[in-house]
Amino acid sequence: MNSRTKFLKQLILITIIVAAAGAALFVTVLKDYYLQVFPGLLLFFAATTYFSHYILLRSLNKNPQKFSLVFLGLSAGKLLTLLLMIVIYLILKRDTVIPFLAATFLLYLVYSFFEVKTLTALVQGKR
Repeated sequence: MNSRTKFLKQLILITIIVAAAGAALFVTVLKDYYLQVFPGLLLFFAATTYFSHYILLRSLNKNPQKFSLVFLGLSAGKLLTLLLMIVIYLILKRDTVIPFLAATFLLYLVYSFFEVKTLTALVQGKR
């Protein structure tokens, strides 16, 4: 199984686990803070994680010397996109900004940790 397929399977599994945990929390403890955009946030983070992984794999296979530059560029792009999304949400839905920020921050941590862990293993395997 190639690394992209393995990554996609792991990404889907993590997304299912996070979705189940989110659903359980929003049904019980965080019932008053339910975010209608939570499924969209999950989809956004899963899609951007997969897209950046695909680009980074291509970079690593094509020109490993530029891998760090591509990684930094993608990370900056994702952060700017996330910041824009947060600002737009702040303008449109002021009443649920705090739960949105908390969910966004937690999802960012989960997906970033997963991506860095996977990329570290790939880069070390290339040496």
